[in-house]
Amino acid sequence: VMAPGDIAQLSVAMAILWFGCLGNTFIILVYFLEYRGKRTLQPYEVIVTLLALCSILSELDTAVWLLVYFLNLCSYVGEVLYKVTDTLITFFPKSVYWLTAWLCFIYCVIIIRVNWRFFLRLKQKISLVVNFMILGTLLLCLSISLPVISRIKFRHNSTNMCRQYYIAMDQKEISLLYTSILTLLTSFLPLVLMLVSSFGTVIFLCQHSRNMDKNITPTNISHSEAHTSVAIMLICLIALFVVCAGTALTINLQVASGQFDLAVAVILTQLIYSAGSPVILVIGTVKLRKYFKKLCSLKSYCKLHSNTS
Repeated sequence: VMAPGDIAQLSVAMAILWFGCLGNTFIILVYFLEYRGKRTLQPYEVIVTLLALCSILSELDTAVWLLVYFLNLCSYVGEVLYKVTDTLITFFPKSVYWLTAWLCFIYCVIIIRVNWRFFLRLKQKISLVVNFMILGTLLLCLSISLPVISRIKFRHNSTNMCRQYYIAMDQKEISLLYTSILTLLTSFLPLVLMLVSSFGTVIFLCQHSRNMDKNITPTNISHSEAHTSVAIMLICLIALFVVCAGTALTINLQVASGQFDLAVAVILTQLIYSAGSPVILVIGTVKLRKYFKKLCSLKSYCKLHSNTS
């Protein structure tokens, strides 16, 4: 029988998970329709699509993990399945973090106009660069996620096997070292890339707005508004990342020290990020926002039509 606290945590997690799946599915459908119509996607659209796909896969895997965890089904599903789900719970969210960082970087390259040879070459070969970024991200996150398998071993004499499966009590130093490396490669480095790219974008837009005041045209105004919207979107994504990743880091250090009951809190922070990021992306991206408005207007029309009939 589940405790009232566990029921509350599972209910909140499932509600966040359901909301996140809706948002990420909407993004994937929008860009699928775009690709079907134009047979191509912009580099940043490819990253956003893959980001949404990784978020959905993470949410589905998390749903399985949560059910096994709270219902204490470890003895039924087996150690192998639990290792797979736990590894994927590490792999997909970390991939999302890196893809968010690359999105900030790609927007920076697209928006900033400088005569630096490095930026000019990036703009010329940006599609190829994005492919290498995606491949490198997947390889890095996979290599850093696989050691999770070696940290899991069921204690069959335990009455609460799902919550006491890490080999950490006698290997705290190794566990803390792995957690530190994981944090450095999949949280700190993406954050640095996000901050540098976003600050560069904001500084350029501030300088560009001063030049705009001297030469105001409708085209310049529309481009400036779109770029400003993107900059705000990136800052919001970074703020959400800092809150979620910072909270997860604090909890992960405690889990690595043996406080296994806090593991579900890390999962909740990942779910909050995967549910909050599509909202920010839809609001800050012109194309996604237009599709969402069309969806809302269509829903209102169908509701009005059903009432009149």
